[in-house]
Amino acid sequence: MDSGKDATASMTGFTSRSPLYWLCGALALGIFLVGLLALVAPQTGSVMFGMPATTADTFPWVRLAGIRDIALGLVLFAMMALREGRTAGILILLSLVVPITDVTTVFSRTGFSYHIFIHGGAAIFMIILGTLLVRGH
Repeated sequence: MDSGKDATASMTGFTSRSPLYWLCGALALGIFLVGLLALVAPQTGSVMFGMPATTADTFPWVRLAGIRDIALGLVLFAMMALREGRTAGILILLSLVVPITDVTTVFSRTGFSYHIFIHGGAAIFMIILGTLLVRGH
């Protein structure tokens, strides 16, 4: 174990004692599970996303979106394991393109629905969490 790394983590507060650490974990787990659902049950995943896929030829696209989410969740878990709160915050803020694009895509396809609130809520959560992590609080 690198004691210098532990000292840095203690100073920044991104440890298992920090609420931000667990909020990052909740985001990582949520994103990972949504991706896993899209991968193993693409029809159900697409309905939950807000754009139901009804034919088998659309399922590969749903699975691709699922892989994207799984990868992002794994990256955030790695940042937690490395106690890289600031880096996790930067990645979260850079990843805002995903829920923002999800909002616009769902809205353009299905109009206003509660799915807009789900994707929009994710974006707001990511803005708040990412900003707090970058600031080191």
